[in-house]
Amino acid sequence: KPKPAEEEKPKPVEEEKPKPAEEEKPKPVEEEKPKPVEEEKPEPVEEEKPKPTEE
Repeated sequence: KPKPAEEEKPKPVEEEKPKPAEEEKPKPVEEEKPKPVEEEKPEPVEEEKPKPTEE
């Protein structure tokens, strides 16, 4: 006997729908802002000094 028609049906259309538009929206602008200037400053000069000569 041929397989039941139920098994021959294509997958439900629900699985063919594109992802929700919510996932297509661009990321919030908050994440697009450049990093704070504080992180762009060079390291403190204190860390650039050579090690103490005591060592």
